[in-house]
Amino acid sequence: MRMHENVLLDDYDNVMIRSYHSLLPTGTRAYREHHHTECELSLFLSGRGLYAVHGKSYEFEPGSVFLFGSNEAHCITEIHEDFDLLNIQFESRLLWEHSETVELLNLFAARNKNFSNRIAVGDSALNELIRSLECELTDHCACRAVQSKYILFSALVHIIRNYDYINPEKTLNAPSSATGSLKRAIRYINENLEHKLTLREIADVACMTPTYFSAVFKKFNGISPWDYITIKRVEKTVEMLKTTDLTKLEIAERCGFSSSSNFYKAFYHVTGKSPGDYQSHV
Repeated sequence: MRMHENVLLDDYDNVMIRSYHSLLPTGTRAYREHHHTECELSLFLSGRGLYAVHGKSYEFEPGSVFLFGSNEAHCITEIHEDFDLLNIQFESRLLWEHSETVELLNLFAARNKNFSNRIAVGDSALNELIRSLECELTDHCACRAVQSKYILFSALVHIIRNYDYINPEKTLNAPSSATGSLKRAIRYINENLEHKLTLREIADVACMTPTYFSAVFKKFNGISPWDYITIKRVEKTVEMLKTTDLTKLEIAERCGFSSSSNFYKAFYHVTGKSPGDYQSHV
């Protein structure tokens, strides 16, 4: 169950940072992949159990911190005590849209063999930064956007400086022209999800060839353009399933899915559930 959600939007009403709590009962849970375009930084406030990531299982306990890149599948499979998980999700664009923060993206794009999705247990400084970020998103004080980004960046800097996770031979440098082009392309995608999109059309917006655009997009976002589009379309259908009286297929059409089979296949892949789990009527 998702509770206490707060979001920070960009100038076009796209979510850039989101915080919420996951509250789940004890027991064993079936492995259910879910995918999202955001990176995720999570802090267990209470509870113990197992987190499955890439075929590995990590134990968690109060104070455990986990870090996931965009589209990096993960699932809690065992819960031994009722728990409260604080999730911070943020778009990769926050890290590469300005040259001075691109270095932070190396936590996702230039990992070395020491990297572990379970970052730490009992790192009080990192725990405090994550809690502070939630407070900032909740309070709506002056300079909220600036301070929220500052705290998020501070948490990622803390991880880079205190944990040996970066391969210096793979680190990223971001030409401003490429990142500016990516921002235009992502905005175009987000504003046209309901329409038929082609790779050439999106690459033209970025003033790149389709092949180069695909490579640059994945390099800086950790996900292919088509996976990004599919996940965003599914997220839009989930919102419409919860808030409209349209049928599932009407919603699928309005979110850019060309056929019912494509819709159901994509929906299950992204959420691990069926559309009916979000809508009580047909």
